[in-house]
Amino acid sequence: MRELVPAHEVVYGKEDIAELENASIKVQDVYDKALAMLRRYLPQLVCNDPDSHNSTRSQMVTDQGVFQKWIQGPKGWKCIGYEWQTDVEHNVEQAYLPNAQLQSMILQIMIWSQFEKIILLHPFLGQEAFYNKEELETISSYFVPTYTSVTPLIELGKPYKKHKTKLPIYQELIPAPSLLIQSEGIPLKGTWMTGVYVKQASFQRIGPYIKNSNGYRTFMEALIN
Repeated sequence: MRELVPAHEVVYGKEDIAELENASIKVQDVYDKALAMLRRYLPQLVCNDPDSHNSTRSQMVTDQGVFQKWIQGPKGWKCIGYEWQTDVEHNVEQAYLPNAQLQSMILQIMIWSQFEKIILLHPFLGQEAFYNKEELETISSYFVPTYTSVTPLIELGKPYKKHKTKLPIYQELIPAPSLLIQSEGIPLKGTWMTGVYVKQASFQRIGPYIKNSNGYRTFMEALIN
């Protein structure tokens, strides 16, 4: 893949779209299962009102839709997180939820920690694991190692990113391809990301975007070849 691609759009192969359509649903199933556990044991992290334990509003926002963040790295497609979305005539904006980014990253940590423990201990315990075989394969294929300590990533010799959250959270750094686009005659350079919109357990569409060093996103048209 070329490092710089001057364009107003990004071209995806039919195979990529088919994989993202299938994988995004499987990934969301894992997120939803982990989130249900988080709601049960740590409701304060998923409640919109810190003084309330009513999760109705949180569930309503979740039902509005989810924006998964994907990178096509050297080892294929990887999902590095998600955001809740509201969709008003396809003008999708991030829904406001206190601790939304922190909650997303905590889910990543919890899912990966469970995955590692199940892979290590399940053959010896002989009891039903929290994730079934297909869910474990989904985590192995599409999730990214995420921890509260940088030590595991250093020991594995993996590059990492520290997220700007209240808790120290470290995630394996997946190198994203660079893009150069023209926006209203102004050249913009950044990393190519792919947003996948999922709503009520159904794939909706993709939204490629370029993300600059300040985190600003410029969305582009997705073309399928």
